[in-house]
Amino acid sequence: MFEHFLAGELVFLFLGKFLGFKITTPFLIFGAFCGFFPDLLSYFLNKQVRYDKWYHSHRDNFSHSIFLPIVFFVATSFWLGWQMSLLISLAMLTHPLLDLYGLGWGVKLFLPFSDDIYKLFHKKKILYIYENNKERNSDVEKHQSNDWFRNIYLRFGKMTAMSLPHWWGVFEWLSLLIFILLAIYPMLGK
Repeated sequence: MFEHFLAGELVFLFLGKFLGFKITTPFLIFGAFCGFFPDLLSYFLNKQVRYDKWYHSHRDNFSHSIFLPIVFFVATSFWLGWQMSLLISLAMLTHPLLDLYGLGWGVKLFLPFSDDIYKLFHKKKILYIYENNKERNSDVEKHQSNDWFRNIYLRFGKMTAMSLPHWWGVFEWLSLLIFILLAIYPMLGK
């Protein structure tokens, strides 16, 4: 969740600087919004928000396809200019790529051309492909908890190298901290 804000912000920071944009706090926050935008779009497309073990289902539509940023770029480049459209599209692209790994249950990266669900570092493979929802849902039923948010984000007990939820929670909170620090940094230079 928080890593999407940070990824969008980093695209705007580094690529925006390279393209000659003035780096300001609102500019970086807009980049963070663009990195999180696919989730917001998904909630609009699904007309629901689920916080139980089936939370991953918000990734099962065009909002998490790698084709969304391409469509956005083509549709807006004349209106916004190719540099701004490129920044927004690349920030949006970070979202499905980040959702490939971590605690999620994969992404339908190539919708509408394929319903395959891609997941990185799963079942002792670098790239695992669920060929249908039934196969993935079987894994979710076995391994996912309805209390996933609390287990990942709010428990900081003893961590081991194998306690992925704990490490992922720490990564998420660090992403939020770095996002905030980077967002206020331009204000400190004044």
